Amino acid sequence: MRSLSRIIVTALAATLALPAAVSAQIVEPEPMPPVPCPGCWWPVDQVAQLDGIDADIEVVDGTAVARYRFDLSNPAEVDRGGPGAEGRIVFPVPAGSSVTDLVLSGGPETLEGKLLDADDATRIYEDIVRRLIDPALLRSLDGDMYEVRAFPVPAGEERQVSFTVTTPLLADGAQAIVEVPWSRMSPRPATAEVNVDVDVPWEVRSAIAPGFDLDEDRSGEGEIGLGWESSADWEPDTNFRLYLSGGEGLIDTRLLPYRERGDDGYFSLLFAPVIELVESVARDVVLVLDRSGSMEGDKMAQAIEAAAYVLDNLGSDDRFAVVDFSRYVRWFDDELRPASDADDGIDYVRDLGAAGNTNIAGALERAMDYLDGERPGTVIFLTDGLATVGIEEADGILEVAERAAPDRTQLFAFGVVYDVDTVLLDALASEFTGSSHYVTPEQRIDTEVSRLWEKVSTPVLSEVEITIDGVETWDLAPAEIPGIFAGVQTLLSGRYDGDGEATVTVTGNSAAGPETFVYDVVFPERHEDDPTVAQMWAQRRVADLLTELRIEGVRESLVEEIVEVANQFGIVTPYTAYLAEEPDMDFIGGDGAFFAADAVFEEAEALAAAPSSGQAAVERAKAVDDLREGNVTLGTERSQVVGAHTYYLVDDTWTRDGFDREAEAPEVEVGSAEFLELLKEAPELADAAALGERVVTEGPDGWITIVWPDVEAAA
Repeated sequence: MRSLSRIIVTALAATLALPAAVSAQIVEPEPMPPVPCPGCWWPVDQVAQLDGIDADIEVVDGTAVARYRFDLSNPAEVDRGGPGAEGRIVFPVPAGSSVTDLVLSGGPETLEGKLLDADDATRIYEDIVRRLIDPALLRSLDGDMYEVRAFPVPAGEERQVSFTVTTPLLADGAQAIVEVPWSRMSPRPATAEVNVDVDVPWEVRSAIAPGFDLDEDRSGEGEIGLGWESSADWEPDTNFRLYLSGGEGLIDTRLLPYRERGDDGYFSLLFAPVIELVESVARDVVLVLDRSGSMEGDKMAQAIEAAAYVLDNLGSDDRFAVVDFSRYVRWFDDELRPASDADDGIDYVRDLGAAGNTNIAGALERAMDYLDGERPGTVIFLTDGLATVGIEEADGILEVAERAAPDRTQLFAFGVVYDVDTVLLDALASEFTGSSHYVTPEQRIDTEVSRLWEKVSTPVLSEVEITIDGVETWDLAPAEIPGIFAGVQTLLSGRYDGDGEATVTVTGNSAAGPETFVYDVVFPERHEDDPTVAQMWAQRRVADLLTELRIEGVRESLVEEIVEVANQFGIVTPYTAYLAEEPDMDFIGGDGAFFAADAVFEEAEALAAAPSSGQAAVERAKAVDDLREGNVTLGTERSQVVGAHTYYLVDDTWTRDGFDREAEAPEVEVGSAEFLELLKEAPELADAAALGERVVTEGPDGWITIVWPDVEAAA
């Protein structure tokens, strides 16, 4: 078994009633108590539970200072009596870190903290196996751990434990990684909040935490505030891992890889453009606004403000046009106007009123006529209804737009409330390499449009093409990146085979003309630091496939790929949702996919035949967009994602995707010499073992069944 790298044990004892009585002492290892986990499969005693964790992190050049607060509570009945519960937390800390300022607030209890040494690690491991304290602790036995004890926590009361971890940054030039390792804590928190304040002497071009939707507030090139808060259905299965990147030139890049033993790899290429641009790519912008009768009132007022915002934030060399439509199509001017005339365009828009029917085909045809392909063209199309005049079928409208549009055209579609054709809007966005957005009744049109325009208002590079030489790559998501914009990080995810040095070449057009950027990167043979890289690819890939299915119709191969990727990564789609209720459906074939092909295909055809407008259709379209952005929780109560695989609870056994029931899977007991040898070669087995009493997974030499010692005996 791996030992901890720290060999010094320290303890801090403090009684808040006597704050001056703080001393350091050597403490003997004590038996570990079980940790609180309502509904867990292992036995637990009365101990305080960890309700939440708050992490306030300051990142300065070379150092991250994290102030943690753990919220503990004792849910026992107040009249139960007794000495109260003990709160005990084992928290992994990065190598080379120092832990200071340990404080307990909320009552006159005792607090101890110590950095665990190799003997303590051995004791913890033995207690895990013998008494099933918390199987998740197996994950933490290969690095430094800090143990905090707070006692007692009286019945019905709460306490807070705070301490500071100061860590040298994992940095390479103008790059840094900051991590909050809650997946390796014991116990793991029920809720979490992270706030990061960055103040470094280099330009922070990108800040990304795969799998976490960050709020961002930038105050300078190297000054940025980031925040994230857990949702009601959050599970602490993956660590918060923040990548901060700088760079040189117009665009820089960074490779984020993930590759498990014996498998093809996953990657994300992060393209980080400059934050501020002196001269952006000049383009032609056409606003297409629905002014039919259903837009009357607040919707029309918000659409006008949205258009005014775009016109007021054009690039200095941009040109613009405004097309508005109901039964008849009208426009601001016969020709494109320079950005300097934007005020005249705003005046025109502010005079618009809502009345009449909806002529979508005519409006799009007129909008495309403004564009000649000499410069990049951007169309922003906003509607709240179905076509009722002229061509009304989605295929016919799309054909009109395709025929009229020149090359170098990008379209962003906005559907307002529920009476919109989601298939048409998604198809327009897909065909013209843009995006579709749906504004529900509780949202504001102007807010959503301005949020998009802030991202795409300043093109650094247009007509982007990316090639990767040196390794084989496939299933890229997105399939195309039409533009890279100032201050906006761009991600390209995919699969790869091979390893070693590779070359990434990015070509496109900047304000100065054609540009080529060449980057040398290294694709690793094995790299398991951040499984969210693989999970991010899976979500994007499934979202793209779902969009393709909705636009082009049902194909058996398309449905099978959706189900295959969704099953592997625990992604709930309309075609795999039943897995939450029936994960024990028969395996088929040798690939172990958990689905009945005929039933899934029939369900896909039924969904494809469902109306493309209405609340249900909009909610489906928004769900796909949330999936593409990574704003979903992977897994269910009966399916858990570990790394790049999902384990399904079949009978009493957690079974990994890809398992063939006809295959042999000999038992290996946790704590045995055989298990310890397997951990040396495949430490990821610890994550799988923590799932339950019986786990079928793939070891270095084939399938195995990991079993824990008898639970009742351990109790």
